[in-house]
Amino acid sequence: IASILDRETARIDALIAKKTEFIELLAKKRQALITHAVTKGPDPKAKMKDSGVEWIGQVPEHWTISKLKYVSRALIGLTYAPEDVVTDGSGITVLRSSNIQGGQLDMADIVQVRKAVDNELMVQVGDILICSRNGSRALIGKNIQLDERSLGCTFGAFMTVVRGKFNSYLYFVFNSTMFDANSALYMTSTVNQLTISMIDNMEIPLPPETEQKAIVSQLRKKLMSLDTLLSKTQLSIHLLKKRRSALITAAVTGQIDLRESA
Repeated sequence: IASILDRETARIDALIAKKTEFIELLAKKRQALITHAVTKGPDPKAKMKDSGVEWIGQVPEHWTISKLKYVSRALIGLTYAPEDVVTDGSGITVLRSSNIQGGQLDMADIVQVRKAVDNELMVQVGDILICSRNGSRALIGKNIQLDERSLGCTFGAFMTVVRGKFNSYLYFVFNSTMFDANSALYMTSTVNQLTISMIDNMEIPLPPETEQKAIVSQLRKKLMSLDTLLSKTQLSIHLLKKRRSALITAAVTGQIDLRESA
């Protein structure tokens, strides 16, 4: 049994490793597409200038460089105590890092609290929800743009919401290499967090609003097939892991006869 399981699980593990590597390549390609779009714009013939910011590089001549605080507002989430948490469905849902999975809103694991919440801490459609504090450095900065499913929710103290009229464009800025480079400047070896001040003072390229809309439209079209492929590959990995677990369980409980496979 051990010999056969070693062979079969090794084969499955090899497939998982290849698919995981493929996902990493797709994610890099996705980020590269986004970075190019939010720094070079929709017009390949546009005259360029030096932005004056190392991690931004050259941008179209007519663009400006702005700090985030001039085009949006950053808000730290709700602080609550263990006794505020309720499990009977009567509370307000608090969005946390675990509710951001694969770039999507995931409501499988929710916490609800019974507590008065300021209106500004109730999320709005279009808000960008960012993980701004976490024990894992890798999770800092992961984000989503919220849709109608999040209405009626608030967000936790380890999260930040960025709110403004340019959020559809800013969402892609937050998913470019610029955001990684910018946020890394403020990280230390002991503190994994992005403060309001850090987010407010991040510098971004800012095209005219008409170009922002064109960039958003082009990126959504370009990323659609890429994101579909990512989702299918992630699902494939999930199914392979389930198959691996099921095979081990069936073998060690005698549900399948492995003697002919030996």
